[in-house]
Amino acid sequence: MQLLLLLLIPLLAAPLLLVLPAGSRGVRSAALVAPLLQLGWGFWLWGHPPGELSLPWLPRIGLALELGLDGIALPLVLLAALLTAMATLATPVEQPRQRLFFALLLFTNLGLVGAFLARNALLFLIAYELILIPTTLLVATWGGERRAGAAIRFLTYGALSGVALVAGILALGWLQPGGVDFSYASLAAQPLPLQQQRWVLALLLLAFGLKLPVVPLHGWQPLTYSQAPTPVAMLLSGAVSKLGAYGLLCFGVGFLPEAWAAWSPWLAALGAFSALYGALNAVVQLEMRRLVAYSSLGHMGMLLLALAAATPVSLQGVVAQMLAHGLIIALLFCLVGLIERKTGTSAIPELSGLLNPQRGLPFTMGLMLLALLAAAGVPGLAGFVAELLVFEGSWVAFPWPTLLCLLASGLTAVYAIRLFNRVGFGRLDNARADWVSTTWLERTPALVLTALVLLAGLWPAALTGFSEGATGPLALRSSDAVSVIAAAPTHITELPA
Repeated sequence: MQLLLLLLIPLLAAPLLLVLPAGSRGVRSAALVAPLLQLGWGFWLWGHPPGELSLPWLPRIGLALELGLDGIALPLVLLAALLTAMATLATPVEQPRQRLFFALLLFTNLGLVGAFLARNALLFLIAYELILIPTTLLVATWGGERRAGAAIRFLTYGALSGVALVAGILALGWLQPGGVDFSYASLAAQPLPLQQQRWVLALLLLAFGLKLPVVPLHGWQPLTYSQAPTPVAMLLSGAVSKLGAYGLLCFGVGFLPEAWAAWSPWLAALGAFSALYGALNAVVQLEMRRLVAYSSLGHMGMLLLALAAATPVSLQGVVAQMLAHGLIIALLFCLVGLIERKTGTSAIPELSGLLNPQRGLPFTMGLMLLALLAAAGVPGLAGFVAELLVFEGSWVAFPWPTLLCLLASGLTAVYAIRLFNRVGFGRLDNARADWVSTTWLERTPALVLTALVLLAGLWPAALTGFSEGATGPLALRSSDAVSVIAAAPTHITELPA
């Protein structure tokens, strides 16, 4: 029942926010309590690992309330709780319709945590689908000038992802040799025949590739990230997108190992192409939000490469990259939101001289520099640790795609320097440069995320310590990329190098 509390906190807090008196002060403070409680409880469970929860729900269709917490799910639950808290803090005090806004954030958190805790495929599906409703409403109601188009596109792609996931999970459970069974334990113990694995994996790749996203399934991402309100962009890019990587790791590598191994060269090539595509598009962007969005797309390509390699080191890199990227991308969107709130624009050509100590935003730009360096993988910051594991673990299996991803990582420095040079330096526009400096309360989310990016860079165990024991059994290749890990199915005799 300790695991159930992680779900009950947002489930009970969201309706309570809706019944607060209209116009009451402290709505944001009340909304902040739930994710902080969830975060604290998650850390307590880290030191006191709970057993798995299994309660019957609808046994006729194979649905049960099966929850568990391992070294992969725990850090992602903590990440979801942390980013929900930071998104709440990053919401302006004057936010219209605050009660509904924060309630929808908590419902998004409920779906995320439910998906990470689920140990039943149908339960995972319910949590996965739950996320689409509040996130669409958040974009459509509080987004930018093009929010209607962004919400429709986001909903369309999300619905397609959901339909593909429904088909894939139903097929996965119905085709079980021992009868219909959606429990993770059964799905892992009894892999399907290779031919069935192939077309089930095709459905799951479509579903999770849309959520991650990867090229060419990314059509919703740049517009949605650029039009979503800053707190929502932080949560979408930092936590919701990680559900795609988690699904590929759990369902693809874990439940469909033969098909994953057979398709892994193509997946590695697709990951490298996505990384280069995202980086090159980020270089030419003239708007900060879209630049950060394409930057995120490039890093998701590196995640796909590491998943395709499926070595012990690369799978550790997957978890580390999910955590590091979640912190860094949320920090970038938080800082872009602060700049936009103070200057009225996020267009790069319209901004210059923000490092000016008298009339600029020097503190915010200082944090922006650190966040850009972390995204570029500079040593001493979280991004370096994650990318090092990804590249080291993937090189033995796919050297050429890894080289292309290294090139994409180098391009990250190009658009980071270009952005900082254009926005931070130069002369201030005297007609517009009457901006009010950010307050310490406004800076708090960025400061917390910055501290965590530094901590993870100086103490890499913060990114890898959780998952080391959980990712090893999932590996399909050994460190030489030819021999097969003993935990993999014994009828796999050779994997493509």
